[in-house]
Amino acid sequence: MSVNNISSHQRPFAFALALCLLLCLSNISQAWSRSVEKQAVLAVLTFNVARFTTWPKHAFKQTTNTFKLCVYGDNVVQQSFDFLNKKKLNNSSIKVINISRLRNLEQCQLLYISELEQNKLIPLLVDLKYKPILTIGENIEFLQAGGMVSLEKIIGKIQLSINLAIVKHSGLIISSRLLNLAKIVDTASEH
Repeated sequence: MSVNNISSHQRPFAFALALCLLLCLSNISQAWSRSVEKQAVLAVLTFNVARFTTWPKHAFKQTTNTFKLCVYGDNVVQQSFDFLNKKKLNNSSIKVINISRLRNLEQCQLLYISELEQNKLIPLLVDLKYKPILTIGENIEFLQAGGMVSLEKIIGKIQLSINLAIVKHSGLIISSRLLNLAKIVDTASEH
């Protein structure tokens, strides 16, 4: 049906429908871009947290020149970390590994987890508690479940929170310069 075939009493309806469709697509596009933007910021912050973290030598079992950054999340989350592939972190080259199943995590030096149900998250983090794998999530519940670092958006800003007791259990050391910027949370007594 062409515009010329629309009767005069159908035109306001057609116009309203077109306007509604345009607004809906605009909102979806804006939400998508905010989501992509947010995840890109979180990826950069994750890289910077890693820059200020020291791993024990045994954390690099197979090769000392590759830093394995594992990402669990949807496509937007995983794609936001792609730019880090082959970047240098200290003396290692980063290899981003997108994972869809939470298995074989011993290969990771850093595990970024986006949106995992508590009933799966808690046993996973309990299992990783004494391993030198830096775990980073997106909310305070992540820390309460036993995660190490949270990057949570609060009132338009990203709040860096660190569960220092859990970090120490793993043998990792986070620089005092980063700790001074973070909110230190202690949930070790809960686990």
